[in-house]
Order: sequence, then structure tokens, then C-alpha cells
Amino acid sequence: MELYIATAHAVVTWYLVGLIWVIQRVHYPLMHFVDSPQFVEFEKKHTASIGQIVAAPMLFEALTLASLCIVQTGWAERGWQSLGWLLLVIIWGSTFFVQVPIHNALVRGKDTSLIDRLVYTNWIRTVAWTMRGAVALIYVRNAMF
Repeated sequence: MELYIATAHAVVTWYLVGLIWVIQRVHYPLMHFVDSPQFVEFEKKHTASIGQIVAAPMLFEALTLASLCIVQTGWAERGWQSLGWLLLVIIWGSTFFVQVPIHNALVRGKDTSLIDRLVYTNWIRTVAWTMRGAVALIYVRNAMF
């Protein structure tokens, strides 16, 4: 069971790693090229659409991490779990206290300085999720041996 949970966790985490890199390197920078008259509609559609593909995986990632805390009980595993939770708190905190407020401001109209801020601050999530991907692979390794 432990290996299944660790694997499910790694799969969902790596899905989110891939998604955040596409957002960081492609989607957010392309916001600069959306014409101002269409920007508000674009931003509304972005926030509605992205929520549909990220909310459930983010919850599943947290639930599988909580499950791993139940089944992986060694001291070394606890250290990796603590790092995983810390990174998750950073990601969720950045999402809800930095990126969401910027998106809420952008829904009022195109602002290139806010788009730049969105791209710049999103590196927090990009790096943290990439680190979570590596940690998720450690969970799988720990479950195998």
C-alpha cells in the first residue's frame, strides 16, 4: 500500500511540476501579447480554466502526502515529509497570498507591471514544486526499500 500511495503522490506532484513550468515559461509571459481590449476576458477565462485543472490535483497531492505520513513512520521519512509539507505550505501560501491577488487585480484590466510581478513571483512556486518533485521521488524510493 505504501508504494501505491508514494507512486500516486509522485505522479500527481510531477503533473503539477510540468504544469507550473508551462505556466511559468509560456503562459504567464504570453499575457503581455494579449491586446488590452481582450485582456479582461482572457484573464477571467484563464482563472476559471486553470482552477479546473489544478484544484483537484493540489488537493490530491496534499491528501497523499498526509497518507504517507501515516504509512511511512521512520525518522528519515519524517524529515522528508517535513520538507514536503514546508514546500507545500510555501506553494499554497504563494498561490493564495501572492498569485491570486495579482490575478484579482488583473481582472480589472491589463497592467504590464502586474504581469511582470506575476511572472517574477511565480518562480517561488516553480522552484518549490520542482523541489517537491524530487522529494516525491524520495518517497517512492523509501517505499521500495
